[in-house]
Amino acid sequence: MPALPRSGVFIHTSRQQALAYASRVFHQEIAMFGWLAAHSSTLGRRAPRNHVSRRVRRITPYALVDLLPGLGSVLYLHAASRRDALDVASTGVLISDPAFAPLLQAQWLVAISAVTSDGPREWCECVDRFGRTRARWHLLPDTDYLAWDALTASCVVDRDGFASMDIQPLRADNASVVSFRLREWVGLLVFEQDRGMSLSTLGQQVATRIAQTESTSLRA
Repeated sequence: MPALPRSGVFIHTSRQQALAYASRVFHQEIAMFGWLAAHSSTLGRRAPRNHVSRRVRRITPYALVDLLPGLGSVLYLHAASRRDALDVASTGVLISDPAFAPLLQAQWLVAISAVTSDGPREWCECVDRFGRTRARWHLLPDTDYLAWDALTASCVVDRDGFASMDIQPLRADNASVVSFRLREWVGLLVFEQDRGMSLSTLGQQVATRIAQTESTSLRA
């Protein structure tokens, strides 16, 4: 069953794998919905993060922008920087939104799973060659779970090296729900927002809450 036709990566799943995937989606969405229903009165407070899993892999900007469109809707966070816009010219990829420029500086991909007082959370971060976290995107109920697994499959626990890389955590000042798209235009690659994106009510609630915990507002 082709899961990522836009990136050229195809995942063939057996009946057992398909059932396991369906079970994961069902239980995670039920957990998110149940937690939101039970804790709706606490939505204004910042939630601490308790890391359960932190894995890392090397990645090139080209590999990253090739895989991201398969994810569908994610909550994307970054910090605005004028320097990013100046650096894009050397990457060979055109971007439609300066907010995506930090992705073109990626050298490492970090996959994090956590259970917080806000419930289960999964997100990824890209780190540049100077050890700075440049952007973060969170898994939402609307995200393609198979594509997320494909993106993070090569990440491994790095107990020795990553601590020295993560020298500048991201202080996000922009958050938006996006769906990435990569297309060719007169021989060039264009990385942009897919304007045909749709988001469920639950996805909007989760995205809004995560943006609040990041101390930033959700951009329309």
